[in-house]
Amino acid sequence: MSNDEWNKFKNNISKLHQAQFNDGDGGELKEKKGRYGIYPPKMASYGSSSRMIYVVSKDIDGFEFEKQLPTRIGPLPANLDGYLWGTNRDIYVEAKCREIYASHQKVQISNVYKDVYDFIRNKYYSFSYYDNYPCKDEGFFKCTFIIKDTDVIHFDIKQLICHFLGITANMLQNNYYKPIRFIYLIFNPEPIKDYLANEKREAIINTYKETLKEIRRWDFGQLFEAVLAFQEENLGLSRKKDPEFEFVIVDQNEYKEQFYK
Repeated sequence: MSNDEWNKFKNNISKLHQAQFNDGDGGELKEKKGRYGIYPPKMASYGSSSRMIYVVSKDIDGFEFEKQLPTRIGPLPANLDGYLWGTNRDIYVEAKCREIYASHQKVQISNVYKDVYDFIRNKYYSFSYYDNYPCKDEGFFKCTFIIKDTDVIHFDIKQLICHFLGITANMLQNNYYKPIRFIYLIFNPEPIKDYLANEKREAIINTYKETLKEIRRWDFGQLFEAVLAFQEENLGLSRKKDPEFEFVIVDQNEYKEQFYK
């Protein structure tokens, strides 16, 4: 709400965690110049998913923010919000706060990913997409993803597939087959519904519930397997074993409890 409050918050972030956020691609701690002057850093917003995951994860020993993994598909890496190396398993975390309230129904995507989606569509029977939208940016196409004959509107499946590409590429290239727990952390607006404007309250709560329904339509074990099979062909590498994979949806209230399960 003020520069002083933001500076207090930022100064309480450890130097290690500040370095991790600064090394990431999101510019979470950096002010930006805009049309109307200087804009606050992303994490200065109460609606920032990076702020949310920092608050609930900062005390987890060894937790790493803004984990980057090359996808070997195009120049950009997968940027995961959180990661924890474990003796018995690795934990990856993706956090969503206000992002689910924007539409992901018509998504602009680089052409380099088209082969990925075609491969998944052939391997994963419930998944499809259509790309009949005009795109004025050369080298890109627009598409809508479909799961079980239903358009995906709020769930960012494009980003999740990118994360899976990074995890599977790392697995194959480094011969690294530790069990994986992927935690999808979504902010639950129910505890703050009394603070929401009356005309927006119902829409916000309903969008949150609809997003959960969209996510639960997917078989993420099957999707992860399809992405892994694609990377085997893409990289010319064969897996040494079938990895254990678990996908968990949590909100901010149950995150810590579920993290250690």
